[in-house]
Amino acid sequence: LFVRVRILLRLPTKKQLFVRKAAFFMIYFKFPDFPLTTRIFCGLSVRLPKRGDPLENFEYIVQQHAARYPDMQPQDFGKLAYQSEFGPAHLSQNVDELTASLLREWAALPADSTVHPPEPAGNGLCRLYLDPHADASLAAPLLAKLMHRTMQEHHGTADGLRRRIAVLQTLQLPDMQAWLDHWEQEGFPPVHHSEAYRAACRPHYRLLRADLAGYFPALLAAARLIQGGKPAVLAIDGRCGSGKSSLAQLLHELFGCNVLHMDDFYLPFDERAPDWTDRPAGNINLSRFRNEALAPAAAGQSILYRAYSCQQGRYRDTAPLSPTPLTVAEGSYSHHPALADAYQCKVFLTCPDAVQARRLQAREGSHYAAFVDRWIPMEELYFRACGVPSSDTMVIDTGDFF
Repeated sequence: LFVRVRILLRLPTKKQLFVRKAAFFMIYFKFPDFPLTTRIFCGLSVRLPKRGDPLENFEYIVQQHAARYPDMQPQDFGKLAYQSEFGPAHLSQNVDELTASLLREWAALPADSTVHPPEPAGNGLCRLYLDPHADASLAAPLLAKLMHRTMQEHHGTADGLRRRIAVLQTLQLPDMQAWLDHWEQEGFPPVHHSEAYRAACRPHYRLLRADLAGYFPALLAAARLIQGGKPAVLAIDGRCGSGKSSLAQLLHELFGCNVLHMDDFYLPFDERAPDWTDRPAGNINLSRFRNEALAPAAAGQSILYRAYSCQQGRYRDTAPLSPTPLTVAEGSYSHHPALADAYQCKVFLTCPDAVQARRLQAREGSHYAAFVDRWIPMEELYFRACGVPSSDTMVIDTGDFF
């Protein structure tokens, strides 16, 4: 218990006072068998990570893993440090080989394997656990592509690994320093999980970029639609700054699907009702979007894509889009009841208010005030009035993705 307390404890910080109070009461009442002084000591010492500081984030993640997996040995902490720095870079970069390896592991998965949500490993990476109930013939090739993408975009350094090792040295676990010294003598090679950890936790996962891991359910749903053999439409709605365009672009890059942007179907100002800001989707030409884009996509026909530019106040030249097995409708108001029956899958992205503000300030700069005054209130009105997201919608919180 003393070792675990040493891992979890840090001095309090004023900015996290509210969360720490909640955590104090949770710890105090959750563990009634612990001595009173221990519960108070742990509860008063709860600490959260500071966004934007990778080492601070890794220190917090180490604390979380130590508390969640009491069977972790020094080499398991070493593996976590290596994964946090280098991701899956030590594996084959051949997608076919990655797929074959995944299929073998999926076939051997115990049916009662616990499926954890994506588990942060630090440095913008996650452990994505294999689901024994998933269709491996779809999930394995998709996961292999995402692993390869992570390898291409994430690059660690020896200095970064040493900084993470320095975090491990503060844990003062039995045999930790001896194991770290031996690991250094070997040149810090990739590490396997300990037998004790394997027996207790039965880990079956792969390392991915955090956003790819979080989007995986939506990507797998898209793969199922394509496998179905009929033209299908997947719609992505959600809050400003939640990552709708990013997910749509990812789907396009993975599957070659057409992407229809709601921003291309604004109503010209002279066609809007006087109270358009008080009407859900009052600035969108829903009928044009349905007739010109959704109807031909659902029928497997070419789309004559005619985007309207608010900045230029005119329609751009018509661009023909050849039919694709999957079409993605992306943007605010895409889940409007007037359109909802045209979709085979609906995905709604959300994020906390503070994350939304941070992202929009970085993206919009001086235009951020317009989002606060107009676009966000209009969006929230639409969600309330139209019951979005509906009960048949996949909801993904992207707050920790980027």
